[in-house]
Amino acid sequence: MIRIRNNKLFDKILNSFLYSSYLCGLKNITQMKVIAQQCNVYKSENLTCDLNEILQPWTPEQIFLLCDTGSFSNCSRYIECVDKITPNHTIVIEQGDDHKNIETAMQIWNFLAQNGATRKSVLINLGGGMVCDLGGFCASTFKRGISFINIPTTVLAQVDASLGGKTGMNLGSLKNEIGVFNIAHAVLISDVFLASLDREQLLSGYAEMLKHGLIKDADYLQRLMNFDFENIDYALLCDLICESIVIKNTFVEADPHENGVRKALNVGHTIGHAIETMSMRHNSLVPHGYAVAWGMLGELWLANMVKKLDVAFVEKMEEYIFGLYGNVTFGEQCFDELLELMYHDKKNDSRGINFTLIPQVGDIAINQIGTPEDIKVVLKKMIR
Repeated sequence: MIRIRNNKLFDKILNSFLYSSYLCGLKNITQMKVIAQQCNVYKSENLTCDLNEILQPWTPEQIFLLCDTGSFSNCSRYIECVDKITPNHTIVIEQGDDHKNIETAMQIWNFLAQNGATRKSVLINLGGGMVCDLGGFCASTFKRGISFINIPTTVLAQVDASLGGKTGMNLGSLKNEIGVFNIAHAVLISDVFLASLDREQLLSGYAEMLKHGLIKDADYLQRLMNFDFENIDYALLCDLICESIVIKNTFVEADPHENGVRKALNVGHTIGHAIETMSMRHNSLVPHGYAVAWGMLGELWLANMVKKLDVAFVEKMEEYIFGLYGNVTFGEQCFDELLELMYHDKKNDSRGINFTLIPQVGDIAINQIGTPEDIKVVLKKMIR
């Protein structure tokens, strides 16, 4: 359900022009560090000032804010002094990937239409991957496309969902089956949200960072594996996130529409999406990053079988992944259902189930077809 939020938080905005102007000073001196220029990704040291600067071309009537219940409660205070955001243009949707669907999209489109949005409007997506994916899709399709700005508030959204132009929603239990490619007007990366995340949220995003290490950089991968989750250094984590974004951006720039080398970013996602979708079907949701981490392990074993990836390395990654993410939550009775879901994967072609495999760290082999027999072998290897 979408609802307009009307509370003291946003009431303050309407009466704080002088205070906000004081905070931001001369907007044109704000300096944002460019992380990925083609995807318009910036590291923000002062979220209020930077967002005020970015929003200069729009009037308050043209600006809409989309949050879910979690990001509204926990994150909206970080932009409460932005001059042009108003309570009557704020949309709050229910939290969770099960709401990333056509029903929620319809509510967002209806809200925009009923509240005067035009093709010159902009939608600010403040939240995790679900908000950035769905908000980007709704903006890209409303009136054939309005601008949108992503402010990702989770590690997963910062390193994955908000970068690269993929937007979309689920079709029933099928992940991201409907969507378009469209680059955000701006993506603001800030470390102010990291300390508010719980361990599960941190680890869910960290799986995508591990993937980036696997496909590009052995040194980066080792530094990720050395990171201490018992004594978190948030400044170091933010630096590692920025490195991850740079790695992903190299693949996005080389292949914007995923016709070739960008398929490297699918490592872990063929098996991972099947695990995640199966968990949604059975109302026992596995977080996206956990499913991807387990999916990476299965696909590393597949790479060992068909691309001779070093077995000692796979065993090392197995110990690390199980140590961080725990054991898989399925048994052999689930193999046929997992295979059925893999056959629905949008990366497939007429030849069968498509994988991106890693012959060695930093090397990729795209468009690899896995046989049902081999896939069942690696699924069995994943069970402890």
